[in-house]
Amino acid sequence: MLERPDLAWCLVDDTLVFFDVLNDRYFCLPEERNAALISEIRVGTGPDRLWRQPEDFPRPGNWTAPTTTCGATRGGGFDLAETARALWIQRRVERRLATKSLSAVLTEARSALRRATMVSPSLSERGRRCVRAFEQAKLLRSAEGQCLPRSLALALCLARCGDRPHLVLGVHIRPFKAHCWVQSGDTVLNDSVEEVLRYRPILII
Repeated sequence: MLERPDLAWCLVDDTLVFFDVLNDRYFCLPEERNAALISEIRVGTGPDRLWRQPEDFPRPGNWTAPTTTCGATRGGGFDLAETARALWIQRRVERRLATKSLSAVLTEARSALRRATMVSPSLSERGRRCVRAFEQAKLLRSAEGQCLPRSLALALCLARCGDRPHLVLGVHIRPFKAHCWVQSGDTVLNDSVEEVLRYRPILII
């Protein structure tokens, strides 16, 4: 189970959480099987001991845990054109998610991010305007339950600006929740660092 190349998994407290990317589903194991696999993990060594990504989506070597919240949303006036563009990109992503598999959409996003020219923890000025537009878009359309399409759309928009952020999917248990956000270096771009630290990363692109 732990070596399956198509599964992402991470250890959250005393529970292994699995993410089947191809079938877009999260799952956990029965208590006895969960305990046995945790015992197996804890005698291992290496960076993949508590967290593993699928072979098709290897963990980026330059990702760092979040420590700050982006300040780009502060200041600046309301830019209707940029905000409308942010909403349009999000709608396009929503249509892709409705008509394609999550794996296909994530593969497209990974390719787009790899084509970005700037690998830097600091956003470009265009990137900062993009982040601000997505924040302002929440005034026109609720962000409730839309973390995946919003984060995908923001990451793609930043890639077009030349920036290369990370798209992060995380999980929380008791109760189970999944969340998605975008980071540049250790800075969270479309959420608060306090909120995302409630989740354990399970897939980073």
